[in-house]
Amino acid sequence: MRLEKWGVILFSFLALQAGAQVFDLNPLSCFPFEPVFKNGYVVKNHIHSIHASIVYKRDNEAIQDKGLSKTWEYDSRGLLTRYYFTTIKGSVNKEVPHPAVFRRGRRISAAYMTEEPVYSYDTTFTDYLYNAQKQLLLRRTRDGDYYNTVYYEYDTQGNVRKESVYRETNASENKNVFKLGVQNQLSQEEFRYEKLSTRQFKCKHLNDEGKVFKETIFQYDSIGHLLEENNSYTVSWMRSSTHMTYDKSGKMLSKLAVSNENGEESAKSVYKYTTENKVDVEDRYKGDEKYYELNYLYDKQTGMLTSHFIREELNKAIVIVKYSYDFY
Repeated sequence: MRLEKWGVILFSFLALQAGAQVFDLNPLSCFPFEPVFKNGYVVKNHIHSIHASIVYKRDNEAIQDKGLSKTWEYDSRGLLTRYYFTTIKGSVNKEVPHPAVFRRGRRISAAYMTEEPVYSYDTTFTDYLYNAQKQLLLRRTRDGDYYNTVYYEYDTQGNVRKESVYRETNASENKNVFKLGVQNQLSQEEFRYEKLSTRQFKCKHLNDEGKVFKETIFQYDSIGHLLEENNSYTVSWMRSSTHMTYDKSGKMLSKLAVSNENGEESAKSVYKYTTENKVDVEDRYKGDEKYYELNYLYDKQTGMLTSHFIREELNKAIVIVKYSYDFY
């Protein structure tokens, strides 16, 4: 089930809401499988960057550390300015000698050789730029020699009114500094908003010909929690919806996404919390089958996230993610 484009649009202001949580559980997040660290959490702790190291372990096997990592960088306002992660580009085997082992002058094991993989990596960078109102103006991702850039424009109410996607090149000799070279537009989408009631509004999605191709209706409760998001395409049978539930204190309890884009599909997340009201466990389901269990650990003194574990039920494996911080 793919991430709706609308989720990317609303990231700039939904992910900036402060609160007791360390990261945002909003279903319209730009990173549905990553923690989106809340602005309040970043500002309160004077965080400059968050680094995640990732290892993998199958049941009854040793931990595999392939040097994978992810990093989030923030400005002094707590706004995400850069996100980057490594992927394995290739590997070669290296012979590793192991000497013979002697004990009390007697050899108890002979010397031998083993092979270990040596990995090469690619790093994908995404940069974010904001205006003085903390509105996201662009999101630029490097893809080899090219850049995929999304530009955002806003109306007077602070809503995104236009999203433009471009393929760009960097004319700067210093590839760490971006200077616009060739720019080709890939797509453009505009948005029109209509208030249906005090708790419901509609967004119309217009293509580059100015025609409505999709409508999204949002339903909120009396204190502003998003209860439903319903998407429908005007010239096809495709429909999708997301439904959220909350407890009395406003913590999200569950999130159910349903779509008929690839046949009838559903995905659900169920959340449990610590006594400090931080997310403790998240169970993820496809249909009725549980396929992920995420556990989060926090520092007892600072309350900051230190690690999380992703249990892959089908693969009988666990992904271990450990976090470290740099501060202002």
